[in-house]
Amino acid sequence: MSDAWEALVQELATQGPRQHSDWDAELFHALVKGPATALRHALNAEPRRDKVMGAWLKLVAEAVGLGQLDRASAKHLLNRKGPVPESLTLVGRCLLQLAPAQLPAYPAERAVSLLARTWNLCEGLATQPLWLNRYVASAAAEAPALEKLDEFLATTLAPALAPARAATFTGPFTLAMLDTRKLTDEFLPGDMHLAAPSVLCVHDRRSEDVKVGIFLAPEGGARFLGLQPCLGSGPEEKAPALELGTNAVRVNGREAPLPLLGTPHRTLVASSGFVVASAVDSQRLWVLDTP
Repeated sequence: MSDAWEALVQELATQGPRQHSDWDAELFHALVKGPATALRHALNAEPRRDKVMGAWLKLVAEAVGLGQLDRASAKHLLNRKGPVPESLTLVGRCLLQLAPAQLPAYPAERAVSLLARTWNLCEGLATQPLWLNRYVASAAAEAPALEKLDEFLATTLAPALAPARAATFTGPFTLAMLDTRKLTDEFLPGDMHLAAPSVLCVHDRRSEDVKVGIFLAPEGGARFLGLQPCLGSGPEEKAPALELGTNAVRVNGREAPLPLLGTPHRTLVASSGFVVASAVDSQRLWVLDTP
């Protein structure tokens, strides 16, 4: 290791507890020993390496100090397996996964500039409701390019932030059937709640550590948002009462079929015009929508 690198590590390790009451020294040194060492090897040209590594490590230290990167999220991001922790943030994913994979392809000045831009974009997201950060951080598992992180954010956030419609539940109804096996073999839909008018969080009935996010889109366009930490509960909904029949549902006096539902396990009505149901013995979700 270079003297400059060792001096920077010592400086940040000393400043950390002075500047942040929740400083995690053990985590910081683990990140220096693990992902920092791997990134230094990938950036094998001096002085390029020290310049990029200095910018990266300062942001890692700030993320640790602010609690945007903790032991649970670091373990998940570095091991790339297991349940998604609720502490996962976009800045953590960018620093520990996206940056190490992408920075070696850039000249030093461009790499440092990308790091600063990435931090600023993540900081803006950190001021938003907690579920948005969890949602975006999970969506970023598909590894967007840091150069196009702003485009990724705009595309990812657009459906979640779209104004909610005020449905009258007068029909006609459109049905989408979502099979959770496409995300994970063992998922069995259990409790579910809205994080936003068009964003649904579904918990695994058998494993409390596993949740699935769903975007409730009209005209049968409902789709998975992927495996997520719990997105939290949004504001209380005022939706019409629901009556369940045999493979059918009646809402606001209108009946709609739920083919093959059998015995229902959970149902949810969203005032934006959606009815979601799960069955006792199925991994599928039935999503009805109506104007």
